[in-house]
Amino acid sequence: MSHHKKHHTRPHKRQHNGPLPAADAVRDLYDYCVIGGGASGVVAATELAGAGHRVLLLEEGHPVTPGTHLRTAERTWERALATGDPARTANPWAARALGGGTMFFAAIAFRYRELDFRAHPYLSRDALPAQWPLEYEDLRTCYDEIERRLGVARSDTGDPWQPPSAPARLPPHDHDDRARLIADAGTRLGLHPFPTPLAINSRPYDGRPACTKCSGCTEYACPVGAKGDVVHRVLEGARTALTVRTGARAVALTGDRPDRVDAVEWIDTATARRRTTRAHRFVLTANAVQTARLLLASSTRWAPNGLGNSSGLLGAGLSVKLSGYVGGQVDGVTGPAPGGPHSTVAFTDYYLHTDVPGMLGGIIYQANPVFGGDAGSLRLHVLAGDQPMERNRVVLARTRDEFGVPRVVMDYRIHPRDSQRLRFLAERAADILHAANVGQVRFEPTGFQRGSRHLHGTCRAGGDPRTSVTTPDGRLHDLDNVYVADAGVFPFAGGVNPVLTIQANALRIARRLAGRRPSAGSGLAAPSHPHAPTRWK
Repeated sequence: MSHHKKHHTRPHKRQHNGPLPAADAVRDLYDYCVIGGGASGVVAATELAGAGHRVLLLEEGHPVTPGTHLRTAERTWERALATGDPARTANPWAARALGGGTMFFAAIAFRYRELDFRAHPYLSRDALPAQWPLEYEDLRTCYDEIERRLGVARSDTGDPWQPPSAPARLPPHDHDDRARLIADAGTRLGLHPFPTPLAINSRPYDGRPACTKCSGCTEYACPVGAKGDVVHRVLEGARTALTVRTGARAVALTGDRPDRVDAVEWIDTATARRRTTRAHRFVLTANAVQTARLLLASSTRWAPNGLGNSSGLLGAGLSVKLSGYVGGQVDGVTGPAPGGPHSTVAFTDYYLHTDVPGMLGGIIYQANPVFGGDAGSLRLHVLAGDQPMERNRVVLARTRDEFGVPRVVMDYRIHPRDSQRLRFLAERAADILHAANVGQVRFEPTGFQRGSRHLHGTCRAGGDPRTSVTTPDGRLHDLDNVYVADAGVFPFAGGVNPVLTIQANALRIARRLAGRRPSAGSGLAAPSHPHAPTRWK
């Protein structure tokens, strides 16, 4: 018989209060079932459980061992299909793991700028509406709370587009040697370099050490606990009665009413056994691709084209961020590459600029090579939000995977204006590198058209059921008890890394739900022990 096991980064196991049930001992009924244990799912689940609700968190992946490299872990993750060449695949994951992309990310922790919530005037006329149904101020206190939990190191000044916030929890990381070359070059060009905000400890914080600079801090699970992943910073610190089931692939939501669902059907991926678990409410946080896939696969006689799809927009507006790298070698600079954060300097001078096609630009920041390079190897990442286009969609394939589940297709084509915007930002990044005495500059495509770690927009939030999939608070317009709290609800992808906004919005949605009592007659009381341990399966 299998047993529950605590995921840990220290050499000892945490003690549980009382015996642990078997892995099959998932309750028959929960107040909330949260589907997807990544950046948003862990935040939502712990918030709901902390309010006294019985919560089941289902995650398809497994806990990540500290020191694991992303490229090793992702070898077993199922790829999506891409349109066009049948041999091509696309990336539908930030990471398929407990903790999601936060286990391997570079921990770049920007808040969305106020402009990102009202970018529609700067987008193409054929794009879907990009106006968010909320403002930055609606998320401000949630951003503050997420920064406190993760321990974000940043400056309170220097970023021309930084929105108002509480004071930084940690001081920013110092520029490394390569960042100083980049910052000095940018300054000579009249730009305004500032420290990249990072969810990496710049000094000891909340019982965890400062960054030891043991690696390049990206595509790598931190071995010392200095990085702000949600497992070690949120889940392990949550003294709540929360059940976590890993290796659990949700395949359909089921019910016998047009306005509600009653259960989730899921597969134990270790045994291929199908299970059904009931809940009063469901919160979908599997990422913008996987959440849309689940809803599309959950067709009923009332919703033959997928749950929540009365508008026809479920899966539409898939956004993956425009991105690319620009790099080169500084003439005459050699020596070993320093360890430490992937990025310590950034520029937002072209976030909104009259020279950008359509005016809406993006961000440029240092992005040290993951492997290789030396002290003179400079590389910049350019990033911008893409046009939310109705034609860019997540759809189900006719082929099925090893479990008999329809595979997912990511149908994405870059907009002509976005090609121009990306080219403009790459040229400005090249200007910075030339000013840093880089001889030959090269552009490194990321292949974002075939998926990326930044997935948004397939369950658009809005007030009008005809033009959106969810309400501003994430509830499907068509159903009373299903919510989306990942980046699928984003009407516009934003111009910076989305993880902090994903978590802040998930916290906002969960807090609005947390005050609701369990449904009458559920027979589910609040936990008898208010500090019962998280259960892992």
